[in-house]
Amino acid sequence: MFFSVSGPRFQKNQPDLVRFVPNRESRAFPRHIRVYAFYTLSDRSRAAGITGVLRGLGSTQSNVHVFSEVTFPPFGFVMTFDSSPAPEHTFCEISGFSQFAYQDWRDGISMKLPVMPIYTGFPGDYRTREQTLKDVAATEQYKAQLRNGGLTST
Repeated sequence: MFFSVSGPRFQKNQPDLVRFVPNRESRAFPRHIRVYAFYTLSDRSRAAGITGVLRGLGSTQSNVHVFSEVTFPPFGFVMTFDSSPAPEHTFCEISGFSQFAYQDWRDGISMKLPVMPIYTGFPGDYRTREQTLKDVAATEQYKAQLRNGGLTST
């Protein structure tokens, strides 16, 4: 899925992944890649190739997320690169599945997948519809204040 949404240059830049994917006996999953899963109740899907998101610009908590996302309800998957954190800390990492043999069957494996809303088409955006509309209204109010002579401090 990630090869499909990322284009042909992705293959050139990820030769270890190219070797891993078709070889069901391989356990040589690239160390610089992490794969996460989540569950969604949304009726929307989205797919994005390699994406970079900068969060917290100008603060002491800024960080960069480099990832690809494929969400098709009821599941969503995110692949991160070069130790970039997942866009959401609650995601369930499934990279370790690469250490199981193709024929391995395990009883008792359970995962707690977080339920994430998908409303916008923007990768890494897990706001609810209500939060998105609230943010749009706040942005429109801010823009109106700027047009009407700027912001005043209270």
